[in-house]
Amino acid sequence: MKHALLALITIGAGALIGDGLGRFPVVHQVAGHIFQRGKLIALVRQSGVFEADVRARLREKQFCAGREDFDEAESVALRDELIASEALPTNTVKTNSSGRVLTALRNQFADDRQFRAALHHSGVSQRTLRRTLADTIRGEEWIENQIASQVAVSDAEVQKYFEQHQAEFKQPTRIRARHIFLAAPEGSAPEVTQAKQQAILDIAVRLGRGEDFTELAALVSEDEASKTRGGDLGFFAANRMPAEFFEAAEQLTPNAPPRFLQSHLGFHALQVTDVHPARPLTLADVTPEITALIAAEKRRTAVAALESDLARCTRFVVK
Repeated sequence: MKHALLALITIGAGALIGDGLGRFPVVHQVAGHIFQRGKLIALVRQSGVFEADVRARLREKQFCAGREDFDEAESVALRDELIASEALPTNTVKTNSSGRVLTALRNQFADDRQFRAALHHSGVSQRTLRRTLADTIRGEEWIENQIASQVAVSDAEVQKYFEQHQAEFKQPTRIRARHIFLAAPEGSAPEVTQAKQQAILDIAVRLGRGEDFTELAALVSEDEASKTRGGDLGFFAANRMPAEFFEAAEQLTPNAPPRFLQSHLGFHALQVTDVHPARPLTLADVTPEITALIAAEKRRTAVAALESDLARCTRFVVK
């Protein structure tokens, strides 16, 4: 009898909503009470968003983010995100898209058992998680399709931006160097620093006697990344190296005898092999960067306009 009554209630509620009464909050409030979904928060295209929906989405977000300390502002943003996702038109998501994301998420755990345990602890089922991922991808795909024509960047726009910001587009001085490195970072024990200092002096003597820099770097350098390349660091600008290291490199000419110095990382035998002086960048050099900058700004504007349009589909009941 109980199940029959529940079925009748379900059919009745569906009929009411189907007849257009779904636009009235009271219908959804009653349905939310019957099905224990909590208070009605908003109506989106005659579909109710309830407290239970927000709580479920919050658990999913907590699991995906690996944290449980969402504050009130984040919860409100989550509510708005859920409402916005409900406002999106339905469209299918390729199974392999959500599957790849789910696999990437699972790969963050040591094994499938840990992944399932984490899901259980978060109160999120794999089905729910897969649905959430599919909803997210669906929303992203729909948004990109809606704004695609608005984010295209023309050659004229790139040219104009370049002319207005030309002074900003400069290639800084880039130096190519090689080094033999002995680690003695700041805070090392005095005896360690002293031993490394003596070792770099010994290396200076060996290089002075004509030993090959490449072979010596491979033999004694403690920079594992460069020693297999004979100590070669490739080209670098000032922002890639410790200040004292770059300043020393700037004072050297290509293929001059090595200079020996101490940085906050340790001791170096440094030799410059090539220099590319600073120069203005051409339009061709920076077209990809400018295109990305303009497209990003256009995308922000287009998404904001789209969010405003979606808001018109939403009727808040509880705030």
